[in-house]
Amino acid sequence: MLATITAYGVGLFIHILAVVLAFGPTFGYGFFFSVVPEHPRATPAILAGIQKVDRYLSLPGALVVLVAGIYVMAKGSWDGGELFIVVGFIAILLLLGLQHAFFVPQVRRARALAERDLADGGTLSDEFTALGQRIGRVGSLAGLAVVVTIFFMTVKP
Repeated sequence: MLATITAYGVGLFIHILAVVLAFGPTFGYGFFFSVVPEHPRATPAILAGIQKVDRYLSLPGALVVLVAGIYVMAKGSWDGGELFIVVGFIAILLLLGLQHAFFVPQVRRARALAERDLADGGTLSDEFTALGQRIGRVGSLAGLAVVVTIFFMTVKP
């Protein structure tokens, strides 16, 4: 039997695909940072890669998540007051806020610190290390927000 393709189904596909593309890569950032102690000279390049993924994949993807989510909500039989929808809106607004208010400026600062430190002697400073740990802690919370939201979206409690 062939599946029936509907506008709602396409919207839901776009919404889910955007979640995978926007937030999936961010779960690997911790692994990237884990090689910094072994290869400190790679740090500016690692951070440049993270900045590029954030700018061209995560941020646009998050915006598509929001727009497609609104579309799916409007096309579906949801009134917007369901808990999973509320959790989804809170999460995407939180993640977009963190991206602009925290991650973009802090990763930019980390890259500048790494470049400065490596130019001055080849070792990363305690200031860089502390900033990296702070980025990691907030990144873990952002990741938890993504996981909790996916749970709510899947089980729709």
